[in-house]
Amino acid sequence: MKTPSNLPSFWNLVLRFAIIFVLVVMAIEIIFELFKYGNLNAVLNSFKDNSWINYLAIKLTIGLAYGLFMAYLTQKRIKKQKRG
Repeated sequence: MKTPSNLPSFWNLVLRFAIIFVLVVMAIEIIFELFKYGNLNAVLNSFKDNSWINYLAIKLTIGLAYGLFMAYLTQKRIKKQKRG
């Protein structure tokens, strides 16, 4: 089934949801760290010992899973509205 040109593609939706999710989660984590420690020393230390690579890989994986799930639900809802 071909989607109308005014609707985003499945992978476009996945990318949008994933990027927004990762940015929001990272912003919330930074805000919590600021409140807990009053500074961002833990973030700076993670760049020194390369633990940021694992951190980012986990966030991207979770973001991709979230993006896939939400894109699937969005496309399913759109198809249901077309039928209904």
